[in-house]
Amino acid sequence: MMPLSYARNGKYRVVSIMGGRNLRKRLADMGISEGTLLKVSNSMNGPVLIEVNGSRYVIGTGMAMRILVRQEG
Repeated sequence: MMPLSYARNGKYRVVSIMGGRNLRKRLADMGISEGTLLKVSNSMNGPVLIEVNGSRYVIGTGMAMRILVRQEG
């Protein structure tokens, strides 16, 4: 298990979101919650480009540090 900000290209499952109601709602609006499968398309030092249910999003470093993921397959 690691923060999303440390993830490299590949598929990951969201294990936990360490944040309050506002963060959880903001992520839920993007289709991201615990158990969601997402694809990291490009990771760099800073924002993380992810793909969820066919939509692409850029997650800032601070937010990505609060999303714990584990690598799938």
